[in-house]
Amino acid sequence: MKPTQNVIIDTDPGDDIDDLLAISFALLRPELDVKAITTVTTFPERRARLVRALLRSFGKAHIPVGSGIALPMRSLSEAELQKMTDNNGYVLNHAAAADIDLSEQPKSDVEPQDHEADEPEDAVELIIRTIEQLPGEIGLITLGPLSNAAAALHRKPSIASKLSWIAMMGGEVRGFRQEHNITWDDRAAEVVFQSGVPLFLGTWDITRRVVITEELCERIRKHDSGHCRFLTSCIDLWWPYKAHKPGPVMFDIAPVIWSFRRDLYDTLPMAVRVETRGQYTRGVTVPVPDGEPNVDITVGIHDQEVLELLMDTLCP
Repeated sequence: MKPTQNVIIDTDPGDDIDDLLAISFALLRPELDVKAITTVTTFPERRARLVRALLRSFGKAHIPVGSGIALPMRSLSEAELQKMTDNNGYVLNHAAAADIDLSEQPKSDVEPQDHEADEPEDAVELIIRTIEQLPGEIGLITLGPLSNAAAALHRKPSIASKLSWIAMMGGEVRGFRQEHNITWDDRAAEVVFQSGVPLFLGTWDITRRVVITEELCERIRKHDSGHCRFLTSCIDLWWPYKAHKPGPVMFDIAPVIWSFRRDLYDTLPMAVRVETRGQYTRGVTVPVPDGEPNVDITVGIHDQEVLELLMDTLCP
């Protein structure tokens, strides 16, 4: 049996639902040991509350949670800044699930830690500290923009040699697409892409092929476990805002599954840079002809096997 893979998960839950489902999957897999979870982008402290509520539903409140960087490294127009900081106008559609009564949820099987009652700590410092505690033995899974990852690499450059890998969801190389996770903070993405850390990139076109249909959502609803009850509440709060979707599109499951089942994704090493200057192309992941490969890019997926593994883990 392979040794357990230690991971940090950096995420932006509260907009789309695949973050919480991917984190739940990671928490349930015996192959993975989630050492910390950090949140990124607008209102990271609210996103951190949502993560903590999820952890309580698993009885895993001992896992430290960090609240991270709220705004991208790039300059912002007044309209962008207003949208990103308007506490009343910005909707985190299922963040309200953090207020669900969890009094009947399972208790943690680990002795409580002092940080459980505290406010979430600084995400960048948490990432750095966790990597330094396990040098060469930990991977970073990113499910959102790369602001926290880039800030950690900038604040403590030595961690680049201590990370086993960074596994990301984001970008697209087979067509023009300003994919959200890369475009939201393109400069941070370029820092990560040029870091020298071994990289995996689950691209938009490949990762969107795994969908939890309405029928499969019903399977989650009917499963009598604390985490499935919590996820059901989150899905029900999320769906009215995403009615155009057939169900949760599981973009974010790719880097989690790749971290221990690489055979389920077909990849190619590729030289990729992030466009940071183009007026119409900012944030596009651009293959560089004859460049030195710096990232393994998804070119195929065993989507049915991925979906079966996901559902059998969430609600066996």
